[in-house]
Amino acid sequence: MLLRAPEGAKNVGEMHTFTNGHCSVSCWELDEAELAEVVRTKRIFVSILSGRTQPPVFVAPESIMRGFLVDYGGTWRPRI
Repeated sequence: MLLRAPEGAKNVGEMHTFTNGHCSVSCWELDEAELAEVVRTKRIFVSILSGRTQPPVFVAPESIMRGFLVDYGGTWRPRI
């Protein structure tokens, strides 16, 4: 599924996601500097652009995410 940026948004791009009808999953790839910072600080920050609330968000590596999704429907084909 392709989520498009809101009209007029200058700092938001299109995002490919996977959905099985119950969950929507996006994959984020870190560059070397970002990865080094996460390893150093052991922290990842998530911002939901929805005002004053934050809906349930599940952040995990692919192996954990695929196992989680199996409980709610199908998953994507693994890369070979």
